[in-house]
Amino acid sequence: MHKTAAVAALLFFTIFLSAGMAQYTQTEERIVPGDAIRVQVWQMWDTSSPKNIVSNLSGDYVVDPGGDIFLPYVGVLNIAGKTPEQVAEMIKEKYAGFLKKPFIYVRPLMRVTVRGAVARPGLYRVDPKSSLWDLLDEAGGPTNNADLRKISVVRGDKKVVENLLQAFEKAYSLKEVGVKSGDQIVLPTRRGFTLQRLVGYLNFGVSIALLYIRLKDRWY
Repeated sequence: MHKTAAVAALLFFTIFLSAGMAQYTQTEERIVPGDAIRVQVWQMWDTSSPKNIVSNLSGDYVVDPGGDIFLPYVGVLNIAGKTPEQVAEMIKEKYAGFLKKPFIYVRPLMRVTVRGAVARPGLYRVDPKSSLWDLLDEAGGPTNNADLRKISVVRGDKKVVENLLQAFEKAYSLKEVGVKSGDQIVLPTRRGFTLQRLVGYLNFGVSIALLYIRLKDRWY
């Protein structure tokens, strides 16, 4: 019973990893400095390997300007220009003395800046397969005055993709939308009257009225 379950689990992980690696290999995505990678490690058979190595190795790693990441127990590894599949093999070789036949899966994380009407604008490192909704959720979600009809992708100083409401509603991946590392997702505010703007106008009107009354009293 245990043997059957183990074989089924092995088959699942093999198919899962092969599918993921095949996808990234076909598109020839390369790791670039400033981006990051997400490493997932499974050690199924060898119970003698320290469990903390597997848990400490799994995680996100930022690629520094020189193309290096720092791995626990083994140190620096240069991965600039490599595919996720190649990086997985490099990590496996580095940990050959610690882990026996591990399953290592590597996903690239690209840099995307979120600007405009979100709770936490800023730079995020995200999986290209995550959706536009996922990214905005990580940025704290749209504010009350956000204009979701006018979400755009800016590359450099030029809009390259506009009108992304449908992509937002249908949870298209960032890769499907056409987002690349270094792009900006801009979510503008709605034009027109909002409650906050109305209160601002009322306060301004009251201030003008009070100023007029004071000046009038001085004149007369």
